[in-house]
Amino acid sequence: MDSLVTRQPRLSKSRVVSGLQCERRLWLESFRPELSRVDAGAQARFDIGHEVGDIARELFGPGTLIGHVHELEPAIAETAQLVAKRPNATLFEAAFRHGDVLVRADVLRPVDGGYDLIEVKASTAVKDYQIDDCAIQAWVIQNAGMKLRRIQLAHIDSRFVYQGNGNYQGLLAAEDVTDAVRDRMREVPGWVERLKGVLRGQEPPIRTGEHCHTPFDCPLFDYCRAQEPAGPEYPVTILPRAIKLAKTLQEEGYLDLCEVPASRLANSLHRRVQEVSVSQRPFLNPAAAAVMRRLRYPRYYLDFETVDFAVPKWTGTRPYQQIPFQWSCHIEQPDGSIAHDMFLDLTGEPPMRRFAESLQAAVGDSGPILVYNMAFEKTRIVELAAMLPDLAAPLQALVPRIVDLLPIIREHYYHPAMKGSWSIKKVIPTIAPDLDYGNLENVASSGYAPLAYLEATHPETTEARRAELDVALRRYCANDTLAMVKLAQALSREMPPCCAPAENNGTRSS
Repeated sequence: MDSLVTRQPRLSKSRVVSGLQCERRLWLESFRPELSRVDAGAQARFDIGHEVGDIARELFGPGTLIGHVHELEPAIAETAQLVAKRPNATLFEAAFRHGDVLVRADVLRPVDGGYDLIEVKASTAVKDYQIDDCAIQAWVIQNAGMKLRRIQLAHIDSRFVYQGNGNYQGLLAAEDVTDAVRDRMREVPGWVERLKGVLRGQEPPIRTGEHCHTPFDCPLFDYCRAQEPAGPEYPVTILPRAIKLAKTLQEEGYLDLCEVPASRLANSLHRRVQEVSVSQRPFLNPAAAAVMRRLRYPRYYLDFETVDFAVPKWTGTRPYQQIPFQWSCHIEQPDGSIAHDMFLDLTGEPPMRRFAESLQAAVGDSGPILVYNMAFEKTRIVELAAMLPDLAAPLQALVPRIVDLLPIIREHYYHPAMKGSWSIKKVIPTIAPDLDYGNLENVASSGYAPLAYLEATHPETTEARRAELDVALRRYCANDTLAMVKLAQALSREMPPCCAPAENNGTRSS
């Protein structure tokens, strides 16, 4: 390892940001980049950033784009030449170096006596950590000899509604953050010197913790966690909605939930999680059966899949609006028979109208519509009603029929393998292991359906691959609604399921 630290890499804005989150992350990204695990979700966020950057160049142009994406020295030289020869030109991706720190500016716009620096972000508001980002940029650029009048942060305006024809005027809102950035710039020299020291040393022995996910999920988390001794099977951090309590317990030396005195758990749900973790016996309240008996037939078990775009694709839609492109519905009759219906649109065309019309036809005019976490489906239906006025009345009529299974499950059922989570993906393996999401290929392995939709509708995707994704999405969404059928049946049985073993579970006795 000594040979690694003799080659001290340069700092860049992104590496300084990494170092502010965690010095070990900076060190590993600099010397052991092969350890990073960028999942499909993170890659999608990178792609969104590039897409928003492309739009920003249209909105803040005309201007000159500095090339040499992976060659910083030529980019710095090209920037210097353009600043000297064309001082009135707007520059995109201009490159600068100071104190051996390299940065590239999203937008440098010439003004009287200098430039305005505009940093472009795909968020819908200014975040505090973005001020750090801008401060690093401004510190390097000013010390490289450029006079900055203002620093602005351009972010997505969530109120923007796309009117079509490629017109994105108004998509970005530029906020003046000059004062906040100049205040933060005073700290940048200290950051730089401290992080240079990190790069001159060995790998920092920093343990995993909350910082691993704030403000970003660290792509090195799996590596760092693997270096640490295994913790308790049921850590205090699994207590639901109890971040402060868990932190207090940890500070007092309680790491294992099973060792926490019962008197410290005032919340009945927390006590249940502990009792089940200790006893290894699932909890099912017999009262759940009475709740389920009150639901009439036919019962419609419904789930939506959606996609959202930072840069809206379809007329009448907003940034990051959840657009439903798929629904699955299992229909249960009084005699116990179950049918299945589904809608999936992978054409890449606006799916909203066909989605809404087919949904209305499937669920009819009466009978409870069972969902898991009703806020999601309910909100999508209300949004569709607003977008499709001619269908508004029948769509709005669906809302009072919605029944949320999540609070019923949370109140009446818990299994030790759920480890403090009532996510359907945690609950269903304890009741119907054959429906475990880990057994699904393609979509499940990527974590969520929108990525499969984006790939399936991409113009370069082959027909064979699109067919694979079609099958995978159908299985994934159908799994959700069949899972709800199984959950409803389990609640009606008045008997808890056998205790399926949790991962790395050690047997405990009460």
